Amino acid sequence: MEKYNISLALFTWLTQASVGLLIMRALYMRISPAGDRREITGQYMLFTSLVALVAGLLFSFAHLNYPRNAYNAMNNTGSSWMSREILAEVIFLTVLLFWYIINRFRIKKIPQSIPEIIAIITGLFLIYFMIRTYMLPVLHELDNPSFPLSFIITALLGGTAAVYIFTKKNDLIPSVKFKLLFTVLFFISLANYLIFRSFNNDLKLFDLYSLLYLAAIILSIPSLYATIKNKNGISDVIFLNLAIISDFLYRVYSLTYTNPAL
Repeated sequence: MEKYNISLALFTWLTQASVGLLIMRALYMRISPAGDRREITGQYMLFTSLVALVAGLLFSFAHLNYPRNAYNAMNNTGSSWMSREILAEVIFLTVLLFWYIINRFRIKKIPQSIPEIIAIITGLFLIYFMIRTYMLPVLHELDNPSFPLSFIITALLGGTAAVYIFTKKNDLIPSVKFKLLFTVLFFISLANYLIFRSFNNDLKLFDLYSLLYLAAIILSIPSLYATIKNKNGISDVIFLNLAIISDFLYRVYSLTYTNPAL
């Protein structure tokens, strides 16, 4: 596995998780009781989304042979989905940074909902451009609805996981809801993974990818039991990590092993 492929998988996964965290943050801010704790938690989520996006961008430079010439990739926005993706990434980063400054310094002249809506819309366009960038006609392995769906699932799964981590100790009711949502999204990711591999006639039940999903399935049972009993057990931590790693390795599989040219 080449380092360029790993950096590409990290770039796409972290960027989508950043967008998903903003979506789930918006949901959290509307279902959680108003107060200082909600505002502080929301600020941490916003900062985490920004960090994930910047980290993804740094990994994207590792995918380039000549990182210093990265700005040239925006020269063909009229005809290239990759150029549109990079432009959307820059706009999304700018909006997110602007929003964080407004939130951090409590600039009340600008309503929080304005940068929030702009950032989420920009992030959704970014994910769409990313999908179009990788679904090239020559890459028949990716010509499958489960591939673009994986980008959307990753965004929601990563965002939900982050919100759950931030709320599990202090906001019991929202954390339970996000834990249940995370579990549902994990099983959707599993189903999507199986469909993708079946489409490529490469479904194996005893390789690393499938075994990690299987381990996460097993851990989901005691994890759900702990959630019902309002407990935070070690099974929660292990299940959360296994589910995230499984989804990420599915990205590695789809971008690397089926298409080594990437």
